[in-house]
Amino acid sequence: MNLYSARAPVILAGLLVKEQLKEPVALFWTVISPVVTYYLITYTRSPVKGAETDYLVSTSWFYAFVSSSVALFGLAFYIVGRRESGFLRSFVYTQRTKIIFLIGQFFAYSIVSVMYCSVFYVLTRNSFGVASVAEYLVIVVRFYVCFLLFSIPSLLLTLVPLGFQNASTVFSISSLGMLALGVVSIGASSALLVNLSFFNPMWWANRVMLVGLAECWHVVVVVVVLLMFLLPVMCRFLIINPVWSRY
Repeated sequence: MNLYSARAPVILAGLLVKEQLKEPVALFWTVISPVVTYYLITYTRSPVKGAETDYLVSTSWFYAFVSSSVALFGLAFYIVGRRESGFLRSFVYTQRTKIIFLIGQFFAYSIVSVMYCSVFYVLTRNSFGVASVAEYLVIVVRFYVCFLLFSIPSLLLTLVPLGFQNASTVFSISSLGMLALGVVSIGASSALLVNLSFFNPMWWANRVMLVGLAECWHVVVVVVVLLMFLLPVMCRFLIINPVWSRY
């Protein structure tokens, strides 16, 4: 295979997706765990019989959390893992190979994000009646925008010289911190919480899932612009040597 061909990122993305599918534990923690939590919360609340509830109102925070998990523990965490294993130092050491690797990694977890969204939709939608293809497509598009949103801070975290264990801790704290702040800020009257929510990607992801892209078009524009600037930054400052061996 010609590493420098235009097909290289696509081929690499296919290999990375296959690698991801070989890890059922990752699927469990990223998708099945939120599904179980969702049903536990739903049955605990015991809604009044006959009362109608909207599917996205009930699941928007879960979709936001799943998209953040794919970005943090898929897209970003695997970059850290491959760096710490020595893979990047061995195979990704020129500007062109960095571009191929980053594009392939991004393509791969774009596909994985859609897969995880689809699994979550299938496992949670039946309790709200008959599903529809139109609704599914709308949710997938919104979910992917959320994934792009979380990809920005996730990729920036890979530029921090953290070891594998430290990165896992930082990513976990970041994910739970964003979720906790977002949930606490629901209906909050505190000016501090409202201001903090403005800088919380989880809060914006929840808004995207709830109201759609038409009302959150400014979020889409900001995300696209930032991602366009982030690629050259990643290529320039991507750490390829393990933290334990910088030379």
